[in-house]
Formats: sequence, structure tokens, C-alpha cells
Amino acid sequence: MLKKLLKYEFRATARTYGGMYLALLAASVLFGGSVRRWNGTTNSDAYSTLVGLLSLVYTAVIIGTVVVTIMTIVQRFYRNLLGREGYLMHTLPVTETQLVTSKLISSTVWSLCSILAACLSFGILAVLMMSDMDLLEQLPLMWSAIREIFARCNMEFWGALAFSGVVSFVRMVSAIACIYAACMVGHQFKNHPALAGILSFFVMQYLQGWLEKLLQIGTGVYETTIYSAVGDMGSIEAAVSALGYMESAMVTLGIAAAFGVFWFGLTVWLMRNKLNLE
Repeated sequence: MLKKLLKYEFRATARTYGGMYLALLAASVLFGGSVRRWNGTTNSDAYSTLVGLLSLVYTAVIIGTVVVTIMTIVQRFYRNLLGREGYLMHTLPVTETQLVTSKLISSTVWSLCSILAACLSFGILAVLMMSDMDLLEQLPLMWSAIREIFARCNMEFWGALAFSGVVSFVRMVSAIACIYAACMVGHQFKNHPALAGILSFFVMQYLQGWLEKLLQIGTGVYETTIYSAVGDMGSIEAAVSALGYMESAMVTLGIAAAFGVFWFGLTVWLMRNKLNLE
């Protein structure tokens, strides 16, 4: 039954996200192409104004992608499970755990797709902006710089980088679960449930951050970052080989995973015992 829920969820959200991604890629192509032409052949004031407008459009689409992704996560959960559609959803032969899981998986997948679409748009923009440069002359220098970076970054660096990606992913899933828990908490208030949900989310996130710092201090582990050493290439190997970073990352991962499970359990418990669709 979970597969059917996921199929329905992806179908219901594909049009919204698909149109948003197409708009993002189109804005990057238009903006990058206009900058390339402006740098190459056209220097009129009118074209400069057009480039400025397209830059604002591209920035607005990027911001809109973030906002729409977050709003869709909230709306799909609240309207589908706590609104009028909830009368139908809660009569299906599925458990509350399956309902919340389908929402969590769908939101996680679309959040990753939004990140990939943004990265792709940045890549398209960079390629279009650099297309007028003599890249053939620059390739040897670029290749030498890349080889130097790879030579200085040992396996510990790439392992730490990959582990940082895992930590970021778990944090993202935990944040989505926290959004769902905040929606359920806000649903308990008959007056201004949306405001109560927003306030609940920020309170939950504050408590989670405070407890993370408290536990890190209690375990004697302080969070550092491998990116702080990028400015000084000679210190990368020393930074990533330090035991403190991996210990900190593991503590952070465990805390984020524990909170994610807690927010998920809280959401299911409230939906099972405190649901009121009236």
C-alpha cells in the first residue's frame, strides 16, 4: 500500500515541481545567453537594462524554487492529511505510519531534485558566461590546478566530504520530519493553527540546536568544518586528518538521526491519538 501512496503523491506533485524546474532552467539559459551577448557584441544601455532585469528574474526564480519547495512540503501534508482531503485519506486501509512515511519520502526526493536543479542551472549559467573566453588556452592551467587539488586531498579528505554529505542529508530529512511535527502541534490549536505551527517549528529547531551543542560539549567534541581550510590549500590534509572532525561529524549525525526519529514518532502519535478533522 505504501507504493500506491507514493505513486499518488508523486503524481500529485510532479506538475508543480516539473514546471518550477523548467522555469529555473529557462531563466538560467536566458540570463546566461544575455550576459554572453552583452560581453561579446552589445554594449547599449537598453541591453544592459535587459541583462539587469534578467538577473533579477533569475534570482527571483531561485528564491521561488526554495519557497515553493518548502510551501509544497507543508501544504501537501496539511491539506492532504489534516484538511478536507483527510476525511478520505484516513479512511484508506493504511496506517498513520505509512501516510507520514509516504509524505516524508516524497518531500525528501523532491528536495534533492530541487538542489540538483539549482546546481544544474548554475552550471548552465557558468558555461554560457564562459563560452566567449578562449577556453582552449585556459584548459592546461585549469587541469594543472585540478591536479594540484587532487594531489593535496588524500582519501581522508574525500571520506570526510562524503560523510559531510550524509550528515547534510540526514539533517534535511530531520528538518522535514520536524515540519510535519510542527504541523501536528499547530493542528491542536483551534485558533490560528498556522501561526502555532510556525512558532512550534522554530521552537523545535531551537531546542534541537541547543541540545546538539550541549551534547557536543558534554562529549568533549566540538564541531569543525573541512571547508574552513580550503582557503589555505596547504592545511587541507592536516584539517581532514584531525580526529576531532570525524568525531564531531559522527556525533552530529547521531543527534540529527535521533531527532528525526523523534519528530517522526511525535507526528505519528499525534495523528493517531489527537487527530481532529472537525
